Amino acid sequence: MSGLRRLPPLHLYRHILRVHRRLPEEFRYLGDNYVKDEFRRHKDVSNPTFLKGFVTQWHQYLYDLQAQTNTIPTEDKRVLLGKKLDTTSLDKMNDDMIERLWDLRSEAKNPTVEENQQTDSSKQHTA
Repeated sequence: MSGLRRLPPLHLYRHILRVHRRLPEEFRYLGDNYVKDEFRRHKDVSNPTFLKGFVTQWHQYLYDLQAQTNTIPTEDKRVLLGKKLDTTSLDKMNDDMIERLWDLRSEAKNPTVEENQQTDSSKQHTA
């Protein structure tokens, strides 16, 4: 990660969304929504220790995502993205974090379900 310069939070946020453009459509939708929600929920945090950890983790995510998306073959939509979560990181999470992670995992395993629900919801509002 040493080759990636440290970006301020807003630039980091924008850069992550740009790299998401390389993802398959359903993963981009899921990733964009997750990133937007996380940055929005933490935009008013003033604890410097928390902010350092938050930004560091998102820099690592960006670095990993760039490395993974640079190898995506354009013809094959069935690429494996992501990495296994180490037990040390999992042990540091509180119950709310674990619940959000589980929800994210469920959505990632079946990304078209939420997309279909949103499409159905939009149709109901216009009818």
